[in-house]
Amino acid sequence: MSDRPIIFSAPMVRALLAGRKTQTRRLVRFPGWAAGIFTDPLKIVVETDERGRDPEVICESTGCLAALPLPYTVGDRLYVREAWAPLDALTHGDPGAQALAERGFYRADEGTVEGEIARWRPSIHMPRWASRLTLVVTDVRVERLQDISEADSKAEGVEPICDHGVGNEHLHRIAFEQLWERLHGKGSWLANPWIAAISFSVHRANIDALLREVAA
Repeated sequence: MSDRPIIFSAPMVRALLAGRKTQTRRLVRFPGWAAGIFTDPLKIVVETDERGRDPEVICESTGCLAALPLPYTVGDRLYVREAWAPLDALTHGDPGAQALAERGFYRADEGTVEGEIARWRPSIHMPRWASRLTLVVTDVRVERLQDISEADSKAEGVEPICDHGVGNEHLHRIAFEQLWERLHGKGSWLANPWIAAISFSVHRANIDALLREVAA
């Protein structure tokens, strides 16, 4: 169990705040010999238990075997990093009670006036104290990207695409496919990589405030 940061885009932050997002998918990192460092082609197999847990990566060409490291584990607390600005970035006007309480502004918030903020800071530079969302990991499993179901696609927080009344049953899954391609580039969905499917509970609180509340 550890405390770690995790980055989300503005649409995904809004999905977290709205209670629509309880899952995220992240690429898994293979050991060097399995990632294609060597020139000889390797036939790589990933094996898990029936629930997609305890993953191992096996090279059928050499017999090499290793546990597949996962980005997060059950019980981890993740503080969300998002684009933000400190109070002194306000060029004019009243910051408002909420911004004063949170000590800053969040770009994902609806109604934020771009012209009032001198400069937004990228999510990767958000300090721990400025995070307003904490995720507690409840499940991690390994699977192929395209194994995602319609229900899991909905839990990713995407808005369903419009099918113009034709009755498509996979509107969230198609929307997730499009999101993945935007994030990872053309052809990334068809590549069907191994990913870690991470489920979590969402807490609208700074991680340190949450820890103090739990300890009280």
